[in-house]
Amino acid sequence: MPLEGISIDKKRNKNSDLQHQMIWMQDTDTDSQEYVIFRKKFHLTHAGKESFVEIFADSRYLLWINGKYVSRGPVRFHPKSPEYNVIPVKEWLQEGENIITILVHSYGQVINGRIMHHKPGLGLKLMIDNNLITVTDHTWKYNNRTRYLPSPESWNSIPDRIDGRIDNEDWLALDFDDSSWKNSKKISGENWGKFRKSELPLCQENPLKTIKIMPEGKPLNFPLKIEKGEEIILDLGTMAMVYTEMDLVAEDGITLTIQYALRYRDEHPQEMFGNGNSYTTRKGKQHFITTDQWCCRYVIIKADSGSILINNLSFIDRRFPFERKGRFICNDSILTDLWEMGVKTIEVTSDDAYGSDARERNEWIQDAHKASFHTSSIALTSPSCKGKTDVALLKSMLRHAALSQHEDGMLSATFPTDRGPSDCHYVIEDYACQWIEALHHYYCITGDLYFIKEHKQVLERLLNWFVERISERGLVVAREYASFDNPMAYVVCEGATLNAFFYNGLLHAINLFKALKEDSLANKYETIAHSLKTAYNNVLWDEDSGAYGAAYLNQEVLEPSVHAQLFALYAKLVPNNKIEQTRKWLLNYFRNPGVKQICTNTIYKELLQNRQGIDMPVVYFWLMKVLYDMDSENIDTLLLETIHQKWFYMVTLQKDAGTLSESFVNADGKGSHESCHNYGATPVYYLSSYVLGVRWEEGKLL
Repeated sequence: MPLEGISIDKKRNKNSDLQHQMIWMQDTDTDSQEYVIFRKKFHLTHAGKESFVEIFADSRYLLWINGKYVSRGPVRFHPKSPEYNVIPVKEWLQEGENIITILVHSYGQVINGRIMHHKPGLGLKLMIDNNLITVTDHTWKYNNRTRYLPSPESWNSIPDRIDGRIDNEDWLALDFDDSSWKNSKKISGENWGKFRKSELPLCQENPLKTIKIMPEGKPLNFPLKIEKGEEIILDLGTMAMVYTEMDLVAEDGITLTIQYALRYRDEHPQEMFGNGNSYTTRKGKQHFITTDQWCCRYVIIKADSGSILINNLSFIDRRFPFERKGRFICNDSILTDLWEMGVKTIEVTSDDAYGSDARERNEWIQDAHKASFHTSSIALTSPSCKGKTDVALLKSMLRHAALSQHEDGMLSATFPTDRGPSDCHYVIEDYACQWIEALHHYYCITGDLYFIKEHKQVLERLLNWFVERISERGLVVAREYASFDNPMAYVVCEGATLNAFFYNGLLHAINLFKALKEDSLANKYETIAHSLKTAYNNVLWDEDSGAYGAAYLNQEVLEPSVHAQLFALYAKLVPNNKIEQTRKWLLNYFRNPGVKQICTNTIYKELLQNRQGIDMPVVYFWLMKVLYDMDSENIDTLLLETIHQKWFYMVTLQKDAGTLSESFVNADGKGSHESCHNYGATPVYYLSSYVLGVRWEEGKLL
């Protein structure tokens, strides 16, 4: 049954006729990168009681009404199912003449972690009191010679190269003469799949207030003068996902660079991902705004020549509209700070998706469900949920993953992106199994059976991908992963961890099929699950070791691994008569040092011989569940001591960031190269749900 307060739209998301009102430039190479300004004037006799725009652009847009910035978007989308924003705009409209201005960026063939290569286009409808006022058509004017120059290729945030000498944003003015601009061309909406209204709330945008100049920590005041070669370092006061807006006075032709950093150590900014932004000045007063957000706490501003007088500088924090609902305080300051920094990490990296980190900002199946959703479920809510769990970003991830399904049934590990088979993380087989678990988790919380039915075929095709790869021994032959610290990571074999993930996925799928009253499918996969469990114990169990071998490979069962025991226990593959031995093996070795393998692994036998332990924070998500399931005061104490030890340096040495990292941190501050990644937050859920003991029990799988 759904939890009280969860709102579910059981009606089909109706298509908007916005799809049939798409426009673009005349006679253009759709594979080229373009920044294009579109404008439309219209007259209003009254602003009405309720005014909103429906808007979509491929790939990005910034929207102004009557010269005032309104919003940006769209949300991440797959071209198979574009999602348009609905934005209330009454406060920007006026009686009489009005102007809508939109900057659209098509990244062309450039690869990015949040954008897929596709044909460009723009669609907008303005509605007032349910009356159509204006819509994109051939009367809209456009100009593609703008101050926004083509951006360099970037996997994370998209750098701006803005040249203020080309224009002074005069195209924002109502009285700007655009008669020399060309008329837009209507294009086919069939270039995309069916449009759907985004179910995500609009991101909140708030300027940061407590900015200081480093290293003295003086408050930022205006006007602020920057001389040639001078470098100013700003502390924003908190880690945030920001875009930049500046008013300045300068001579002609000065290049101002803005770089964004996560850390500040030894009086130097550190961890700068990407090239940042640059602005070339014109003479006199001017203004600019950047088009993408950068995750940072520190900002470095530098002028290459002349001098610049900054009259106003804003860093606008743009994120999902989470509100704190949970709290954790204990007499161990490390655990208290860990909880706070973990929640902060999820707040910062969540905008139109559970973006995993500061560096890449990608949406991944495992990252979104295990780290981000579990944290937000106990710590955060949003205004529309009235203090209850917000499932919007989880639901969005599930849909994006389903849309990524390949012809053979496998899902992409991250999306929407043009990663291809040459990328070792294009697919991650156990992530696909985790999609099934996340889908079931969503259903348990919401009772949204319509959404499950919508994805029944995706679920079947995915399960069959694994079934088709079951060997004569009864185990799936595919690539291992789980994380970088798995001794068998990236090895194609009959692996213990992947088969555990598949078995776990089967159990959740069976439960979903029963909820759909698809009894024949439930029976089919129950038979497969039973056979898999039998094979797992017959093939991989090593009686001499009292543990499961890591894999069957090259006609032999390999030595046991920590990960094999962990995931066998998590998936409930271990018969009652083997549970004590399996737990003992896990407890003996999980604290051993671990070794990371990335993309290739030729030393798996050596790693197994050394009894490699757990060396990735994300794997602690499963470890904490398995150890708490042992229901032992001694084990609970051991786990808390281990968390304290493993996270100690991450917490104490990253106070300058205020967020947590992807990997564990050593006493010298090294060990992880990124200090804002949702993997670091994995203990947060367990601190609230098991240490405090405040949790909702979903019950047993059917």
